[in-house]
Parts: sequence; structure tokens; C-alpha cells
Amino acid sequence: MDIKAKVLSGLRWTISARFASQLFSWMVTIIVIRLLNPEDYGLLAMATVFISFLILLNTLGLDAPLVQKKDLTEDERRRIFGIIILANLAIFVGLFLTAPFIAQFFDEQQLTAIIRVLSLSFLIDIFLLLPLAKLDREIAFKHRSIIEFVTAVISSLATLALAYYGFGVWSLVYGSLLSHLLRTIGMNLIAPSWCKPDFSLTGLKQLFLFGSYVTMERGLWHIHSESDKLIGGRFMGADLLGYFAVASHLASFPIQKLSSLIQSIAFPAFSKAKQITDKTGIYFLKANQVACVITFPVFLGISCVAPELVKIFLGEKWVSAIIPLQILALVMPFRALGNIITPLLWGIGMPRVSATNLLIAAIIMPIAFMVGSQWGPVGLSLCWILVFPFIYFVYLLRTCPLIGIKATDCLKTITGPLISSVTMYLCVIYINPFLLGSSGDILHLIQLVAVGTVTYLSVMLLFFRNDLLMTLDSLKN
Repeated sequence: MDIKAKVLSGLRWTISARFASQLFSWMVTIIVIRLLNPEDYGLLAMATVFISFLILLNTLGLDAPLVQKKDLTEDERRRIFGIIILANLAIFVGLFLTAPFIAQFFDEQQLTAIIRVLSLSFLIDIFLLLPLAKLDREIAFKHRSIIEFVTAVISSLATLALAYYGFGVWSLVYGSLLSHLLRTIGMNLIAPSWCKPDFSLTGLKQLFLFGSYVTMERGLWHIHSESDKLIGGRFMGADLLGYFAVASHLASFPIQKLSSLIQSIAFPAFSKAKQITDKTGIYFLKANQVACVITFPVFLGISCVAPELVKIFLGEKWVSAIIPLQILALVMPFRALGNIITPLLWGIGMPRVSATNLLIAAIIMPIAFMVGSQWGPVGLSLCWILVFPFIYFVYLLRTCPLIGIKATDCLKTITGPLISSVTMYLCVIYINPFLLGSSGDILHLIQLVAVGTVTYLSVMLLFFRNDLLMTLDSLKN
């Protein structure tokens, strides 16, 4: 099976499984949000700021060489596994001991127990690295997609059951921990790759060098993308942070799935492309075009119907999340496009450039959040839409020359979908008062979605037909 066939096969299986799991998770998440309170999501956001940051660092970036390094030896593999064991044990102990201080930082004593329970995920993830690396290296995603779908379904149902029986924030905590456990067990069943760990560091200098850039990049990515919750939690409290966290979760839910999809397929695909062909730039432009045609209408659509979505599906107690959701959804297409650049640079062996890109974002975004937090959830949301698009353009300027294309080539893939989506947005906003029903009616929402869909496709067919046809052709072939 050549690279194209492997990537396409993996893409079909992964998209199918992710779409099914995402649809199911969306339905369950909406019910859970209705059952819980803003404070519950605020507490979880405070805890996961630190947990998710350390999850990104718990492999020390050595998972990337496991996939990218062509001539990896068994001794190197055993030593990487030994280092992963030590790193995760150290993180677990460190979180357990520092949990009271984190709780004191946010002035929320419940966080001590929450963080200590969530830290157990690091003991579980020790056994996840090797099977995942094996599957990524072989671009084998069929059974992996099935495991991830089953994991999403079971953990979502468990979270829903716990929320229904009044466990509050603990329903989210236990649901997350169960997801880690099921995914690890499943991956080891379909791709057993156990080896005896070696705790020696001999011969790992080059791998550590590569991994250090990957680790730095992941840490910087987390700083610029999640420091809004850290800063917001410190200055706004659990309730207001809860509104922002739910708005952020709803706005980014599709991109969360897309991001993991991109990471799981694009990184090994670009790695293979770099090894056997010089068409990496062409592949990148095609991926960029597909992402633009899909993400701009989806996220701008979420923004313009946010009042209807919140009132119908979440209920009146969440109306304070409407404006943050409207704002955050507008920036998500650029964040999705930025997520393509990361695996590209990893795949061509340039994690240093990617880390430098994210350093720029990690410096600018927290400064913006410090200013925006003075105006609550709306202020934090505005920071994203006012600042991040400019950071994305910096990414393009630094990345495109490395793969033999121009930044203007990428901007051309954005133009058609952006213009069509903005036209759709304005049309939906204008026609909203004239449609049947009110903003709290499902019929009203269906009419808005229909108007938006027809408008977007009409503009694309009339003025940007080639973009649409090329995207359809890429997805078909």
C-alpha cells in the first residue's frame, strides 16, 4: 500500500469514526451542560489548565521520534519507554504534592481533590505511548478509530449518568479518567508493543534534541491557547470562568476533534511525503483548501446562530455564554488552519521553526488576556478574534518558504471560503427577524441553518466554483 492509499484509507476510517463519536459526544455534552452549573465547568477548567499542560509534556517530545525517525533501533525504543515511565511518575507525584497550592492560587479548595484524582491519568498514559507510535508509524488507523469511537461513547455515557445522579463536577472528572483508561486498554489490545524499559540515556542525545523542540512547542502552544482560562480563573472566579469555558468548549469542540485528526494523520503523512517526494508544499495547500472550505462556514455559522443554539439546547441559565460563543467561533477557522502547520513542520523535521512560531503566540496572547480579563468572559473572547488572526499570518510567513510555496498561495485558498462565509453570516443576521418563530424555537433555528447553507453554497458556486470543485475532488479521491 503506497503513501497515498494509506493516508486516504486512514482518513476515511478516522473521519467516519470521529464524525460518529463527535455527533454522539455533542448530544451527550449538551445534556450534561444542562444538568451541571457554570461553577462545575469553571472548577474543571481551573484544574485542567495544569493537567492538560503536563499531558502535552509527559512524553518529553520523544513520541515524535518514535514516528518520524526512520532507522529507530530497539535499544532506542526501550530507552525512550524507560524515560516515559520516569517522566510520568514524576509528574504524578508533583501534581499530588502541589495540588493544595494550585487550589490556593485560584482560591478554590475543591481543586485539591480534583487535581489529585485527575493526576492518575499520568500513570495510565505510561502504557499508551508505544502502541500509538506503532499505529502512527504504520499509518494504520482502522482499528484505532474503532477504539476511539468506543471510548468516546462509553466515557460520555458514564459522564452523563454521573451528572444525572448529582455528582456535579466529579462527573466530568471521572468521565475524563475513564476515557484515558479505556483508550489505553484498547490501543494495547490492537497494537501490543510492550518492551522491557531501559533507564539508560546512552545514545539518545539526538532524539532528546528533536524531542526538546517538540516539547517546547507543545508547552508554548498550551500557554497561548489555554492561558485564557488560567488568567480568567484567577481574576473572574469559577462562575464567570464557567460561562467562558463552556463557550470555548462549544466553539472549539469541532476543532478539538479536527486537531486530533490532523495530528494523527498529517504528521506521519508529511513525514512519509518528506522521505519519498518533493510535493510537500502541494499537499499542504490541498489540506489548507479543504480545511478552509469546511471550517469557515461551519464556525461562522455557529457564531450567527449562537443565541438560538444556547437557548434551545443549553437553557436560559447559560445565556451569559452567548456573546463569548459568538466571538470565539469567529476565530476558530484560523486556529484550525494553524493546526495544520504544526504537523507539517514536525513531518519535515523542523520542530524548531514551529516552536519559534508558538513562542511569538505564547508571549502575545497572555498579555492580551491580562488586559481582556478586566472585562470578563466577553473581554477574554475579544482577545482571540482581535489578536490571533495576525499571529496566524506570521506562521504562514515563516513556514511557507520551507516547503517551496508563498504565503500568498495559502491566502488564496482562504479568500473564497471567507468571502462566501461572511456573505452567509450577513444574510442570516439580516433575515433572522423575518423568519417564522422566535430564537428559542427549533423551527427558527432550522430555517436559519437552511438560509445559511443555501447562501454559502450559492456564493461558492457562482464566484468560487473551482475552489469548491477542487475540494470535493480532494475529498472524493
